[in-house]
Amino acid sequence: MSSRPVIRVEEYPSMLWITVPSVFLVSAYFIRKWYLSYRLKVHGIGRGAKGFQTNVRKVRVTPEIAARIRRGEDVSAEEIAAASAKMDELEREGKLTAAPKPRPVVFEDEKPFVDSRTPRPPSPPPAKNEWLPDSVANPTKRKKGRKG
Repeated sequence: MSSRPVIRVEEYPSMLWITVPSVFLVSAYFIRKWYLSYRLKVHGIGRGAKGFQTNVRKVRVTPEIAARIRRGEDVSAEEIAAASAKMDELEREGKLTAAPKPRPVVFEDEKPFVDSRTPRPPSPPPAKNEWLPDSVANPTKRKKGRKG
């Protein structure tokens, strides 16, 4: 009988040690890619962030509702919708113009006449920050390199 060395299966690395981590990494990559595209499609860019609104349009409301909103009172959505409908109706009837009235043309300028020959008062010197060293407050220009 010849004695051959018996190789046990446990001595070789299992294929599971190679395939499971690689399958896990590849699947995690594709799942993340799918999730990010889904999130972008559902929420869009900037939607859902606190203090950031998208697709918001201005609504014309009555001056009373506008004053209440400025004072910080709670105004229901129904009241705003009713005020918006009322303003739209007034605009359709012609009682309210869509654009503000233009200002009258002023031909005479109210500014004092300044002659270019009159000396201007000297401008005050710039405020100097006494807490910073001169090297920071007044940076020196870069010196030219020596030619040689």
